Amino acid sequence: MLAVNGRDILSRLEHIKASITSTFGSILKMDSTKKITKKLSGLAKGTALWLTSVSNKVGQILISVLTAQEGPALDIMVADLIRRYSNAGVTPPQLLYVDCDCCLEGRGQTKLQQRFGGWPDLVVKLDIYHFMRRLASGCTKDAHPLYPIFMAKLSCCIFEWDSEDVALVRRAKREQLKCEGVPGITEKMVDQHITKDELARHCRRRTRGEQQTIVLIECLLNELMGEKGRDLLGVPLLDQERMQHIWQTQRRHVKCIQDEPGVLLYAQTGTTTKEGIILPNYRCARGSTSLESFHLHLNRFIPGTSANSLNFQLYLLEGLKRWNQDRHAASLAVKPPALLTYSGDLVQCVNTHSVKVFGRKLVPSFQPPAVYNGELIGIDYLYRQTGQALQDVHPDSEETDQMLEDVGTEEELEVESFEDAGLSLSLDPTIELLDLSSGPPPG
Repeated sequence: MLAVNGRDILSRLEHIKASITSTFGSILKMDSTKKITKKLSGLAKGTALWLTSVSNKVGQILISVLTAQEGPALDIMVADLIRRYSNAGVTPPQLLYVDCDCCLEGRGQTKLQQRFGGWPDLVVKLDIYHFMRRLASGCTKDAHPLYPIFMAKLSCCIFEWDSEDVALVRRAKREQLKCEGVPGITEKMVDQHITKDELARHCRRRTRGEQQTIVLIECLLNELMGEKGRDLLGVPLLDQERMQHIWQTQRRHVKCIQDEPGVLLYAQTGTTTKEGIILPNYRCARGSTSLESFHLHLNRFIPGTSANSLNFQLYLLEGLKRWNQDRHAASLAVKPPALLTYSGDLVQCVNTHSVKVFGRKLVPSFQPPAVYNGELIGIDYLYRQTGQALQDVHPDSEETDQMLEDVGTEEELEVESFEDAGLSLSLDPTIELLDLSSGPPPG
């Protein structure tokens, strides 16, 4: 079955590549992972060290490449992306969220900013969750009972909720509790019943600004370095010496995590009615943690524990195509089309014949991709970097047939879920529950 599936993907290869390279976005995220490279077997085994992906604000993947190293190895990928936007006449992106190389101590550009020099107006931002995790490394251990409180307060130091959105959610939750017959409803009780998912779905947030954030974080750290930062056994939450050093080096990044003025990070995707109250549904484009979630899911694209270069490439491309289609469908507040298939060339063919017979498209929302622009994806990019010859993928060649038949049948030994890594496609890990008892440390 895997071999048959591989031949089917091979027959649609050009359309799949065209679909991936026809994806754009105004807000981009870039991240790398090592785990998936361990599945590469055969002659290419051990040649790939990283898989780097770039996604847009709805989670679609613009490009995903295997490389022998980071840094300069990505120069061609970035140049191809810039050329893609230019040739298609698409406005360059405004923001790029990353987990490192966002700024320097001085005024010069980082190597990453130089790499994206073709987009001079692109603003590079540090992912806020990575910033929080850097500070959290100054804790003695994450199993400390005060650790969750520290992360919640840290998030509160960085973000503030939109007061109107929160008030509307509180009103809806109060009405819901009344309908459930809950007696003696208080403001604190209402907040305790509001879940993180409800906050993420119906409420917008904004960063507090560089100066206020610095003051609040310093106040929080000073407070937790005292008696309030110890558990019942007297064990401190923070390693003072290490935390002071971390804060001294990370303080300059507070500017990098602030929302860019004039850039809309929230888009309304629909509404939800609760007890007669209409709540807007929002999708947030901030941060790169959604891309990390994609990399966790990426491990499932390649079945079993290993795959040769051809099968690895086919599974990867088909997985990217399906992933992008699912993310696009999830971003639309409309009913799914009548024809449910991942085969874009099939939908295009059906639409063409539907127009001839019925005078209308069966799937009007489908837009055929542009012609494949030649960008190298996945294994092909690695081969260009390592100097290996590209695999002849002609469907009728004997070598291709042998490689398609060479499939692993072992079960996955270890599968890491979103929950195991503390990441989710739908929930921002920086979101904390409302707490009326205490807000951020006083400034």
